[in-house]
Amino acid sequence: MKRMGFRAATGAALLLAFFVSPLHSQTFHKYVALGDSLTAAFEGGCLVERHQQRSYPKLVADTLGIADFQQPLVSEKALTSPLTGPACLGAVVAGGTITVGAVSQQGTPKNATLARPYDNLGIVGANAADLVDLKVSNPTGNTANRFGALVLRNFTGGPFEGRSAVDEANLLSPDLLTVWAGPRDVLGPVVTGVAIEGVTLTPVALFESKYTQIMTGVSAAGRTVVALNVPDVASIPFVNTIPPVVVNPATRQPVLVGGNTVPLLGPRTTSTCSTAPCPLPTGTLVTLGASPLLASGLGIPTSLGGTGQPLPDGSFSPPATLNEGVLLYPDEVALIQQRVVDLNARIASIAAANGATVVDIHSIFNDIVDHGYEAGGGIVLTADFLTGGIFSADGVHASNLGYFWVATEIIRHLNDVEGADAELPDFAQALFEPDVPVITATGVVDPAAGPFGFSAAMWKDLVASTGPADFETVFPGPGKRAKKLSRP
Repeated sequence: MKRMGFRAATGAALLLAFFVSPLHSQTFHKYVALGDSLTAAFEGGCLVERHQQRSYPKLVADTLGIADFQQPLVSEKALTSPLTGPACLGAVVAGGTITVGAVSQQGTPKNATLARPYDNLGIVGANAADLVDLKVSNPTGNTANRFGALVLRNFTGGPFEGRSAVDEANLLSPDLLTVWAGPRDVLGPVVTGVAIEGVTLTPVALFESKYTQIMTGVSAAGRTVVALNVPDVASIPFVNTIPPVVVNPATRQPVLVGGNTVPLLGPRTTSTCSTAPCPLPTGTLVTLGASPLLASGLGIPTSLGGTGQPLPDGSFSPPATLNEGVLLYPDEVALIQQRVVDLNARIASIAAANGATVVDIHSIFNDIVDHGYEAGGGIVLTADFLTGGIFSADGVHASNLGYFWVATEIIRHLNDVEGADAELPDFAQALFEPDVPVITATGVVDPAAGPFGFSAAMWKDLVASTGPADFETVFPGPGKRAKKLSRP
C-alpha cells in the first residue's frame, strides 16, 4: 500500500488561518456555471447532494456572498441489491487495508420543481456541442441526455423544452458566468481505452465551431465571463496508477528478472515483437479498468504465473460498435495530449475574441502533478490515486478537495484579473471533515450528521483502530505541534 501523509502546520496561527471569516466581495450578484461533470460535481461515479454541496460553482457562490445559488440536487441512499441507481465509490477500510468500493448509491432529484433554471448547469457527459445543441433531452438516452433531463429539464413537455444550457443561463441574466467546456471532448479515449477521431475524440474544427457558439451566446454587456481550459487528461490517476509492468501483488513492487522490469502483454505487435501478444512498449498507459483482469492473470507472462494472454486494446467497429479496452499505446497518448493543446489554443483565442478571460487549469494541474498543491498551513495535496487528495475514488473526477482547488483558482483569478476582493475559499471545510456518508436505518443520508457526517476525531479513531497498515496520517491540533497517528 502506498504511504499516505498530510503535512500540517506546526503553529496555531497557521491553523487558525483556515478559519477566518471570509470578506465577501460585492462585485457580483448573480453567478451561473456552464460545463460538464466537473462543473456538476460528479465524484466517485455518482452525482449526489453530499458532493454537489461542495461543487466548485457552489463554493465560488458562497465565497462571493451569493446566497441564492440553486443546483439540481440528487439524494443519496444506502446500497441495495440489485442497485437502483449508480453506485457511489469511496474508501473502504478493512483489516488495515484501504480499498475502493461502493459505499452508497445515487437516489432521486430533490428540487426538480424549481420554477427557474438552476444556477449550476453542469451536465454529466456533456461535450462542448451539448451546451448549445442539446435543446430537448431524452431521459432514456445517452449520459448527456439523461443528465440533461435532470439539469436542464428540457425534455419533451418539460418546463424548459427547446432551451439549451446557454439559453437557460441567459434567462438568469448573470453578471458572472464560468464556462468549463472541453474536458469531456478529450476524455473519451481515456475511459474507453481507444482514441478515434470523431468517435471518442471531438475533431478540432467541430470543437472550435461549438465553443464559438457558446462564447458568443453568453457574452453580454456588463457580464464577466471566465473560461477554464482543459487539463492533461493523460495525467489523471485513472491512467497513471497501474504501471505497465508486472507487479508483485504482495509487495506492490515491480517484479525484476535479471535486474529488469517485465512489461505487461498487449495485443499489438511492435518493432521488436512480430507476433502478438507482445510486451507493452515504453510510454503505454494502463487504465484502472485493468485491475480485475490483471488479478485473473491477463497481461502477465506464463513464466510469472499469468495466462500469457494480452490485456484488451479498444477498437471501433463501424457504424456504432465501440469495443472498450484498458490500454493507451504511445501513439494514442500523443494524440490525446496534442488534442488538449489544440483545444486549449482555441479556448484562449475564442475567449479573448469575446471579452472573456481564462483560468489556465492546464498549467496549474501540471504543476500539481509535478510538485503537489499547497493548500495552506503546510498541507500539500497531490494527483496520486486515493492518497493524494485531489481525485475521487473513480480516478477521473475531482474529490471535494479537488473542487475546492478549482474554486480557489477561480476566486484567485477574479481577484487578480477582474478586481474582485474576495477571500479564498476555506479549505478547512473539506480538509477536516472527511467525505464519508452516514446512512440512517431508513436508507438515506442523515442530514443532521453534519456536512459529511464524519468528524476529524472519528476519522482519527478509525485510522488508529485499523491494525497494522503501511500508511500514516497527520492531524494538526490547535495551539500545538501536529499530532501524528501512525501504525508500524
